Amino acid sequence: MWETVGPSPLCGGCYRYNAPGCLVTPCPGRESLDIEISQVNSPTNLTLSVRNVGSVGISLDSYVVKDFVGIQYARMNWTTPFMNPNQLTAINIIIDGSAFTFQSKNTYSIALATARNNIFTFTITA
Repeated sequence: MWETVGPSPLCGGCYRYNAPGCLVTPCPGRESLDIEISQVNSPTNLTLSVRNVGSVGISLDSYVVKDFVGIQYARMNWTTPFMNPNQLTAINIIIDGSAFTFQSKNTYSIALATARNNIFTFTITA
């Protein structure tokens, strides 16, 4: 006979994943972002319209921009306004222009990091 300590491995721990007989707890919130619009303002400034499509508020704290050949610019210790669920926020991505500049019709990869250390990567065309 097997002895089990703690909940069954079938218990998921929250409303969505529980099997019959498991403790029921609320599911943790999830972070999720979508970029709705991107606009190049200058060779060193790009505005993104970012929507929080997750179930919890989000703060962004860093970003990395890569050009089409892989050269990158990173900005750490960056802060944005707090984004509530379903909120659309305009954020400026500013690069120093020494490694590369934003050029019309070129493709860029942008990685946005949240205060909870989740990273969301998007590909945009300027």
